[in-house]
Amino acid sequence: MSRFWSTAVAVACATVVGGSPAYGQETLQQVKALYASAAYEDALSMVGRLQVTNRRLEFEQYRVFCLVALGRTAEAEKAIASVVVEHPSFVPDAEETSPRIKEMFLRIRRALVPEIAQRMYLDARSAWDRKDRAAASSQFASLVQLIDSTTEAGADGEANSDNAEPMLSELRLLASGFLDLSRALTSATSRSEGRSEGDAAKAPVREPAAGAVPDVTSPVPLKQDLPAWVPPDQASRREFRGAVRVFISEVGRVTGAELSPPIHPAYDRQLLLAAKTWAYQPALKNGAPIASEKLIEVVLKPR
Repeated sequence: MSRFWSTAVAVACATVVGGSPAYGQETLQQVKALYASAAYEDALSMVGRLQVTNRRLEFEQYRVFCLVALGRTAEAEKAIASVVVEHPSFVPDAEETSPRIKEMFLRIRRALVPEIAQRMYLDARSAWDRKDRAAASSQFASLVQLIDSTTEAGADGEANSDNAEPMLSELRLLASGFLDLSRALTSATSRSEGRSEGDAAKAPVREPAAGAVPDVTSPVPLKQDLPAWVPPDQASRREFRGAVRVFISEVGRVTGAELSPPIHPAYDRQLLLAAKTWAYQPALKNGAPIASEKLIEVVLKPR
């Protein structure tokens, strides 16, 4: 039994009303009993009548089991898709699920994850732009976990499509960059807030005079090599323009990169990977290193 399902059963068994098992547990056992006795239509009808929200995955699991047993494969796949969209990281345990149904889950999940991952990235980036760093970090971390679990789940099975793999790799790279940047900013804030009054007395921070503009210097490239451009076809032998935005920590390391805007599908991923290796002299604010970002315009010209 999977950890999620085991935990859900344990919680339901611990909930007692008038000395009887909780309603959800009681009905789930009824569904299981009907399924075990091959009364698939009756079990399916019971699942359809129940309005259970806190244990939906367990009931939806048996909906799929019954639909497959009845030969209603298209409906089973639709039910699986509904579960994946709502709980994209969910994968049924091999001990709880037949190999055929597990394969269905993995196949449908692999097909849906690229779109789900794009949506998660946009939501996380929106939170970041709103300065809600805690929410953004949580969403970026969930995105990385989803992509990693999808890659691991598909390692022994059918691979993602040629278009999905690079896209998921790019999203993971971007999400990881934002996570690194968030940690760097949090660390810098903690160090600033953690100085004692004694420390402040020993090394006072000179604040700019009221109304004065802070003295800020931009990061200086130490290593910023662009990948070589080799047009993949005749149609690509023209000029392409775009830019890459890099996020730089207070020690000058690139913690993330994003295309703004993309340049060429055959070049974009190479550029993002290269950007992660760049190094800078960090930006300074009133003489102190700070995290920053830098936009590098890129022009690809035919040879």
